[in-house]
Amino acid sequence: MRVCNRSSRLGLVVAGALAASVAEQAAAQQSDVVTLEPVTVESSATSPVQGYVARLSSTGTKTNATLLENPQAVTVVTRDQFEAQGARSIAEALRYEAGIVSETRVGDRFDNVFMRGFGGFGGNANYLHFWDNLRLPRGANYANPSIDPYLLDRIEILRGPASILYGQNNPGGIVNLISKRPTETPLREVITRVGDHNRIEAGFDFSGPADKDGKLLYRLIGLGRTAETEVDYTKSERRLIAPSITWRPDLGTTLTVSASYDYTPFSFQSNWIPALGSLQPNPNGQIPRSFFSGHPNFNSYNRKQSAVGYEFEHRFSDVWTVRQNFRYMHIDSDFKAVSVSGTGYAAPAMCGGRANLCMTRVPTYFVESLDSVTLDNQAEAKFATGALRHTLLVGLDYQWSSADALSNTFGGPGTGAVPPVNYLNPIYGAVTTAPTLGVSTDQKRRQLGVYAQDLMRLDRWAFAVGARYDRSDWSTASRNVSGAPLFGVPPGDVRNVANPTDSAVTWRAGATYLFDNGLAPYINYSTSFEPTLGADFTGAVFKPTTGKQIEAGLKYQPTGFNGYFLLSVFDLRQQNVTLQDSAHPGNANPRCTAVAGFCQMQVGEIRSRGVEISGKATVAPGFDIVGSYSYTDIKITEGPIHNTGVSLVDKVPVGAPNHTAALWGDYTFQSGPVAGFGFGAGVRYVGSSYGDDINSAAMRVPAYTLVDAALHYDLSPLGREFRGWKIALNVNNLFDKTYVSGCASTTQCFYGPGRTILASARFRW
Repeated sequence: MRVCNRSSRLGLVVAGALAASVAEQAAAQQSDVVTLEPVTVESSATSPVQGYVARLSSTGTKTNATLLENPQAVTVVTRDQFEAQGARSIAEALRYEAGIVSETRVGDRFDNVFMRGFGGFGGNANYLHFWDNLRLPRGANYANPSIDPYLLDRIEILRGPASILYGQNNPGGIVNLISKRPTETPLREVITRVGDHNRIEAGFDFSGPADKDGKLLYRLIGLGRTAETEVDYTKSERRLIAPSITWRPDLGTTLTVSASYDYTPFSFQSNWIPALGSLQPNPNGQIPRSFFSGHPNFNSYNRKQSAVGYEFEHRFSDVWTVRQNFRYMHIDSDFKAVSVSGTGYAAPAMCGGRANLCMTRVPTYFVESLDSVTLDNQAEAKFATGALRHTLLVGLDYQWSSADALSNTFGGPGTGAVPPVNYLNPIYGAVTTAPTLGVSTDQKRRQLGVYAQDLMRLDRWAFAVGARYDRSDWSTASRNVSGAPLFGVPPGDVRNVANPTDSAVTWRAGATYLFDNGLAPYINYSTSFEPTLGADFTGAVFKPTTGKQIEAGLKYQPTGFNGYFLLSVFDLRQQNVTLQDSAHPGNANPRCTAVAGFCQMQVGEIRSRGVEISGKATVAPGFDIVGSYSYTDIKITEGPIHNTGVSLVDKVPVGAPNHTAALWGDYTFQSGPVAGFGFGAGVRYVGSSYGDDINSAAMRVPAYTLVDAALHYDLSPLGREFRGWKIALNVNNLFDKTYVSGCASTTQCFYGPGRTILASARFRW
C-alpha cells in the first residue's frame, strides 16, 4: 500500500512538472491565438472517434462498414462519452446502453453483464468481452482478464448472436473493446484523478511519429491507482503499462505490435450477503452497506496479466486485402475469500441466543494460471458483378487456452474453521486452519473455425450473408492431491473428466434499405454456438449451447445534425442454457461443476423477446444527448422440475430485469465569459428482477432509479497559459441511494454502489 501511494504521488509530481514546463514555454510565445485540440476525422473503422456519435464500426462485419449498412443492432460508446460520465470500469461505461445491465454485482475485478436477459450469475455468467475483435479467454475460476478503460478508444456493442465471425459466442451479444492506437498527430497527455475512499490515480498517454517520414508511430500508456471502497477492509489497486508501435513501410502495408502488463495486487467484488437483512427485513436490523462478510486477514485477490499481439494488414490491389490478428495472454491469480455459507445465519445458540444475526462462513482458496492464444486470418475482396457490389470476407481463426488451478474444496475437508460473524458488531476472530489446496484442476479449450461473409450493395439495398463451420474440443479433469479422501474420492484419483468434441454450422442473413433522408429499416436472422465446459449434479457432460434470433429494426442518421438512433425488435432463443442449480450444493457433490458453491444445470430453452430504443446525438455545438430504453420478456420455455416441485417453465432467469431506461445530457458553453465550462446530468432506471429459480415473491428484487451529475471545464479559452488543461467533477448515485442490485440465491445478494465522487485533471500538449 505504501509503495503504491508513493508511486501515485510521484505521478502527480511528474504531471505537475510537465505541465509547468509546457506552460512556461507557451507564455514565452508572442502570439495570443488559442490553439484548439486537433480534430480527427473518422475515416475508417479503426480510426479514433471524436464526440459521442460514431458512424463506422468493425464489430459485426470485421470490415469498414457503416453502422447503417450492418443489418444488426450495433452501438458504440465513445471515449468522450464514458470519460464525461466518469466511468471507472468497463461495466460503468455500459450503464447507459439499451438492453444491458452491467452492475448487478459491482466491483472492478470482473466485468460480467446481462445482455438481452442473458448472463450475470453462476454458470450462465456472461463474460462477453472481445478485445480488438479477438475473444478474451476465460480461466477455470478466477483467472479471468480485466481491461482498464484508460486503454480504450471506444467500446462497441453488438446485440444478438455473432458466431458467424467470432465463433464461440453467447447469443446475448458481444462487447468489443477497441484499443487506442498509435497516432500520426503527436499526442501527450497526463491525468490525475482523486475521489472518495482515498482514491488516487495518475496516468499518461504519449503518441506520435517515431521517425521524420511518419512510417513508424508509437504509443505508450501508463496508469497507477490505489483506492479503498465503501465496504470495510476492501481496496483496489492497479498498475499498468501498455506500449504499441505501428510500422507503415508503404501505403498498402500496416503492422501494429502491442503489449500490456497489468498488475492488480488488490481488486474489489461485492461480497455475498443473505437476502434476510438486505432484500428482506431482518428483525435485528438491516445489514449495513459497509459490512464486510469476509475476513480482514484472509480475503485477497492478486492478478498479474500480460498480453502481446499484433495486427497486420496488406493491400495487394484495389480488390484484395489480407489481415492477420494475433494475441497471446498469460494470467496468474491468487484468490482467497471467506464467504457466507449454508443458510446464511448460524443457530441462535452460536450467537448469544439471537437468530438471524451471526453469519456462517467458510474459506475458499484458488491459485490459478491461464495461457491463451487467439489467431484470426482474413482475406477481403472488393468487386462487382453487374450492378451488385461485393465486399467478400473469408477467414480462418483459431483459439486455444489452458487453465490450471489449485484449490480447496468449497466447505469440504481441510477448509479450516471460521467463526460466525455478527453483522451489527463484527468481531472476525481468526482463521484457525489454513485451507488445504487439495484439488488440482486442468482445463483446455481449442476451437478452429472457417467463415465467409459477403456484404453486398445494390443501389439503396445493403445485404449481409455469411456462414461458418466450427470444430471445438475441450477437456477438464480434477484430481485429489490432498493426500486424504475427499467426498469419497481417494487421493490421486481423477474426477469429473471429460473430453468431448463438438462441431456446428452457424449462419447469418440480413438486409437494409438506405433512404436518402438517413432512415434505414433492416431485418436479419442469425445463429450462435458455444461449447459448455463441465457437468451437472449427475456427472452428465453439458451439451453445447446454441442460439437463434430474428431481429428487425430501424436505424436513423439525421442529415441536419450529428446523431445515430436505433429501434430494434427481436425474438431470441437459446437452447441448453446453463444456470445455477440451487437444489444441489457443489460442496457435497464430487461429480458436478461447482460455481459459487452450487452445481450447474442445463435447461432446455430460454426465450427472450423485446424491444430496444437508443440514441446518441450532438443536437447543437457542445450539446450531447444519450438515451435508451429496453423491454425484455425473457422466460424459460423448456426446463426441469425444481426440487420444491415447482416447474421452471415460464420462470424468469435469475437477475434479468424486464425494463431498463437511461437518459444523459451534457452541455458545454461555446462562447462568452464561461466558454469551455460545461455540466452534465443523467438518470438510470433498472427494473425489478428475481433472485431465485422459482420466482418467489420474497426474492423479488425491487426496481431502482439513480441520478448522476458532472461538471467540467476546458480552461483553454482563458488564455494561452491554460491551453490543454481540463478539469472535471463526477458524482454518480448523487443522492446516495441504498439498494440491492441483484440476488443469485437466498445467501447471494449484493448492494449496488453508493455515491461516488471523482475529481480529475487532464493536461494535453
